[in-house]
Amino acid sequence: MIDCREAVRRLWPYLDSSLEPRPVEELQEHLAVCQRCCGELEFSRELRGLLASSAAPPLPDQLRDRIEHLLAVGPGGGPEP
Repeated sequence: MIDCREAVRRLWPYLDSSLEPRPVEELQEHLAVCQRCCGELEFSRELRGLLASSAAPPLPDQLRDRIEHLLAVGPGGGPEP
């Protein structure tokens, strides 16, 4: 099974429906047992919805990459266990 770090890394592509079937299965398997990552998924969904509903232009790729990185490393700035 994948770990939390890998699960969080896959969230945006998962929400974009751009993951291949096997990585989707692995992510869903992880989400079935990890409450923390389910929270990350819900946060990502809410953030995407908020950004999609605003009149602001789309996020630049560099900013989106930075947000994904911050989500992946967690609140302490280091890798999640």
